[in-house]
Amino acid sequence: MNAIEWDGKTITQPGVYVGISLSDYHEKLDLLDAPSVSKSNLKHLFPSLGGSPKKFWHLWKHNPNHITPKTKPQFNLGKATHCLMLGDEVFEEAFSVSPFDDFRTKAAREWKAEQESEGRTIVTAEQIELIKRMAEDAARDPMVQQGILNGSVERSMFIKDKKTGLWFKSRPDNLALDGFFADLKTTSSMDEKFIRRQIKDNGYFIQGGGCRMAARELGLPFDSFTNVYVCTGETPDTQAIELDPEDLELGEALIRRGLDIIAECTESGVWPGARPYDGRTARIGDWDREAIEQDLKSPALEQAA
Repeated sequence: MNAIEWDGKTITQPGVYVGISLSDYHEKLDLLDAPSVSKSNLKHLFPSLGGSPKKFWHLWKHNPNHITPKTKPQFNLGKATHCLMLGDEVFEEAFSVSPFDDFRTKAAREWKAEQESEGRTIVTAEQIELIKRMAEDAARDPMVQQGILNGSVERSMFIKDKKTGLWFKSRPDNLALDGFFADLKTTSSMDEKFIRRQIKDNGYFIQGGGCRMAARELGLPFDSFTNVYVCTGETPDTQAIELDPEDLELGEALIRRGLDIIAECTESGVWPGARPYDGRTARIGDWDREAIEQDLKSPALEQAA
């Protein structure tokens, strides 16, 4: 399927589109002719991922009274890494390198406010040097050298769910015509347990499953989805890790369930909070209970002589 050049108008047909900025992809409410969801907000829907329908609704941009959470400073590094390593944004337009060590002075605060008002993300000179080291290490990785990140960037996939009328959107860092999809990720640790937890907590398995689902719906070949991790620690490191097909299947199942939940809640106007106890009483954990009962059995402290 050839990519469709976006004409700036509301999209009404599924497809792979090019020419859509990251800002429009994430923020433009009329980009599509009906409400849309992606991995980024679906992960807030499920209690197993720390969310709930109520949390999703309060963060979903299609809620007129949605909450905009504050951007965490560590996310700026990830955004700048994508920009400099993949070229998915023009760095000078999207970022500003701070000339200040901190923002305690009036001049520094005024500069920061000016940059943010113009929509630029602030990064430090140290972060730029770190990104350069990460890029140099990644360039030596065998999978990167074979071109795992060399596919089409700035491509957005949109599919419309026939059952609910909601759009699902996916924008992998590498949309490869040969079926090998990849996404660049920053991580503070390459420990296997940490990576596995990240795949779950950050909803990466939903991202991979959604990419597979969109590729299938749009008639694109799909072979695998790989996260290319670059380490933000003192020692640069790069690892290309393919997501397990069973996890992709689980991600697709969550997307299907998520679309149904959103449609049901939209129709009823009721967005439930965290998973209830279903009438059960809350009970202290067994280990804590044993410790408290031990306190009850212990003799009083001997009085000091």
